[in-house]
Formats: sequence, structure tokens, C-alpha cells
Amino acid sequence: MVIAIDLRPLLGGKTSGVEMYITHLLKNLLKVDHRNRYVFFLNSTHNESSLIKSVIKIISENPSSEKHLIVHTKYPNKIFNLLLIFLRYPRLDRLIYRQTGLQPDIFFAPDLRPAPISSKTIKITTIHDLAFKHFPKFFSLKSRIWFKMLNAAREIHESTKIIAVSNFTKKDIVKTYSINPAKIIVIHEGVEPNFSDQIEQGKIAEIKAKYKLPDNFFLFLSTIEPRKNIPNLIKGFKIFIEKFPKYKDYQLVIAGKTNHKIFSKIHSQNNPNIHFPGFISQKDKATLYSMASAFIYPSILEGFGLPLLEAMRCGVPIISSNTSSIPEVTGKAAILINPLKPDEIAAAMNKTLILKNRRKLQLSMKKQVTKFSWEKCAKETLTTFSLSLQNPE
Repeated sequence: MVIAIDLRPLLGGKTSGVEMYITHLLKNLLKVDHRNRYVFFLNSTHNESSLIKSVIKIISENPSSEKHLIVHTKYPNKIFNLLLIFLRYPRLDRLIYRQTGLQPDIFFAPDLRPAPISSKTIKITTIHDLAFKHFPKFFSLKSRIWFKMLNAAREIHESTKIIAVSNFTKKDIVKTYSINPAKIIVIHEGVEPNFSDQIEQGKIAEIKAKYKLPDNFFLFLSTIEPRKNIPNLIKGFKIFIEKFPKYKDYQLVIAGKTNHKIFSKIHSQNNPNIHFPGFISQKDKATLYSMASAFIYPSILEGFGLPLLEAMRCGVPIISSNTSSIPEVTGKAAILINPLKPDEIAAAMNKTLILKNRRKLQLSMKKQVTKFSWEKCAKETLTTFSLSLQNPE
């Protein structure tokens, strides 16, 4: 097979869940697949982002790298997207053919993008979540306009197969867009088995100083955006300190990238027990998880929830929402709460500090996290490619 993979979602250089999914999936696809030929497509007039460079490095270091190709067109992105959306031109598989002489059997879009494809090629699209559809208020005006123009329904209906990253997302797609459930394959995301190997006991003091961390703290670590429900997390923490004064030395660490509007709104609460260290380097994440008393992830909606697997791999007790995909990912390895009820968050914080509860959660985590890996994700994705080509209906 000739498999074309759309790398355009990496052009922004962000490191959110979608970008993590793409980079880890590609790395593992190339590791497990020695038969097929890959063509990686991107379009940008700008310099390549660090993420694109890291992916190119992964491709070049692969033993089969000489048979894989990178097609980098340099059309102005705004004009290119308008052509793709409104004129459905150019057909991306034909564009790749003109550039390489290879006609893709599969065009894989690992995130929603305008991607018109000719009838010669099978299109497979991964849908991570439908937050843009259900919670438009969580997005900027620019993003809302983009999703409106994108016409997700058309991209979904034009795809031969859809990969959903959770059963929750599959059910949501079926309900929202009236899609035949047989068209949607659920393939869970993963975590590297050696993620916790990055925990460096000797560097705890260094990381503590680097991010100005307290001795005892609850941790939130993700991109800070409205659907992550930070205001209710802060309310829950304040209730916890008031109800359980013996833990008055505990702090709440809210870590991750944000935009200035969200950050200033949260930071204006001016609570000395709430700490915002900002962006956390990938190499420091595992050690930071291991330092926390508990990881709290009270998100309103998740298509999957990669930080949950990272926390599990590091053995830190988890408090998370009883909504969307989260119960599917955590199983019994977390204390689940109603994310809109700060008093439940506060009560869960107290529970995670009780030794017998911590031990029970950690035992459950060890079992639950083994269900997910990027290698498994890659193998199931490759199977989906093969079966779709054999039986496109």
C-alpha cells in the first residue's frame, strides 16, 4: 500500500493532545510497518515548526526511510484552505501523485482538515472529539469561524472510515452526524511504557526550584482552556482548605500553556496557595507527576484524555470527571466526580490523601494502564488501513 498521511495539524507547533497523538502514532507506525510505503503531506510557506522537524527526524531515522517521501507544498495557507473548502480543489491524492508519481491507496487525516480526495483513494479520518460542535463558547471567534467553514459533516461523510479515539466519541459522532456505526472504528490512544522511566529522583530538587513548586500539592497539567474547568477546580480547592484545615500547607499547581485572556482571568483570583508554573517541558512531566499528592483533571469534555494515562503510568492518584470519555479511560483507577460540583472535588481531594485509598487506586492504575499503548494504537490503525482497502464498504 501507498499510505499518505496529512501532517498539516502539526504546523501550528502546539503540543496538545492531537499533536501528541500524531507524533506518537507515526513513530509507532513506522516501527511496526516494514511493508508499506508512506508519503507525508504538508503545506506551508513558513519555516517548519519544531514538531514537524521532530517528525521528519523520526522518518529519516527509520530503517526504511529511503522508500518514504515527504511532500511539502508551499501555497499560501489561507488561499489553499479556501480552495480546498469551497472548490474541493486540488484533490490531495492527485496533488501527491503529480509531485511523486505515487497514487496513494489510503489518505489518512489524523485530525479534521479540509481534504478533498478523488475516487481513486480511500480517505480515513480520525475524530478526537466534537467539542467545537457542542461547546462553541469554549473557542475563539476565529476558531468558531474556521470550524463553520470546515464543514465537519462533509469531511466525515466523505471519509470511507472514521477512527474514533474512544467509544464515547464514536457514539457522539453517530448521534450528531447520523453516521452508520459500522463506519466508525474505535482505536484508543496510548502512553509509552517507558514514560515513567523519565522520573528522576535526583532531579526532584532541581525541578522543584525550576518551577518554584511547594512541598505538598495537587496537580493539574494540561493545556489551560475553558473546557478544562479551572474555575470549579479552584473553587473545589478553596472548599478543601476550609473543610480540612489540617492540610492548610497544601497548594494547587495549575500547569500548562494558556492564552493571556484565560490566564489573567484565573490569576486575578490572587490566592497565594494557587501556583501557575506555566508550560512544563516534556522531559520534566513524569517527575512532576510523581511529586504531586494527586492529579486532578475535572474536564467538561474529553475525546480521550492523554494526561490521565501519563498520571497512571507515574502512579499518582487521580481525581477526574464522571463525564464523556474519562470513565472509559480510567476504569476504577480514579475517583470520579461531577465536574460542576466543587464540593465533590474537595471531598475527593481529601480521599486521595488517605493511605488505604491511595494504595487501592495505585493497584488499579497498574492494571488499567496496561490496556493502552501507542504500539497497540499503531497496529490497530494499520489493520484499519488494510481492511478498508480490501473492503471499502
